[in-house]
Amino acid sequence: MTRVKICGIMNQKDALICIKHKVDILGFVVEYPIPVPWNMSAVTAKDLINSVSQHINTCMVTGGSVEKILRLAKDIKPDYVQLHYNETLEEVRLISGELKQYGIKTIKALRIDKDGLCAYGNGNPLDAVKELENTDISAILIDSYTKHMPGGTGTPINLNLFNKLNRITNIPLILAGGIKPDNVSDIVSQSKPHAIDILTGVENAPGYKSEEKIAALMKKMVS
Repeated sequence: MTRVKICGIMNQKDALICIKHKVDILGFVVEYPIPVPWNMSAVTAKDLINSVSQHINTCMVTGGSVEKILRLAKDIKPDYVQLHYNETLEEVRLISGELKQYGIKTIKALRIDKDGLCAYGNGNPLDAVKELENTDISAILIDSYTKHMPGGTGTPINLNLFNKLNRITNIPLILAGGIKPDNVSDIVSQSKPHAIDILTGVENAPGYKSEEKIAALMKKMVS
């Protein structure tokens, strides 16, 4: 059964809507290094995550120095930390190894551009996945990359490439990029990801989720 992560939660109302419709993981963007519409302070994120963590798994999406990420994770205590910036392979190894000792799982975003290139494996996503296997991460999030927006691009991933990646690794793959209620059934049936990650596909505006879209998406996931 493919799990569902909805990212860019910024208020309790939207968090409770996700809980109501049985979303699996909530994503909160916390002190991201560059401006994005969903960013929030550590203080705000901690209060919001604490208010819902007993009902649902939580994920802090962030980036920056090793020291900063570890400090935020130890303070906020999410179930997952998603590294979604320009972390080096060694930084991913250090962060995921340290967080594992605290019972926090690490997701690393592998962002692929329009030419099919990424940051690791000399640009080859197939080699990049193999490099990331040699860390303590719990999952890899396959997402699209554009220069104007590091995440929430709404740009779909090439599913043939995703399926190739899925075949060569035992690490769970999360699929992001352009997923919304009217295409989720086809995408999941074609790619069979461990989980999907949706941000703009269930929003009315940046930072404001649509209960109608969330309900429609979750209905497709169980039909």
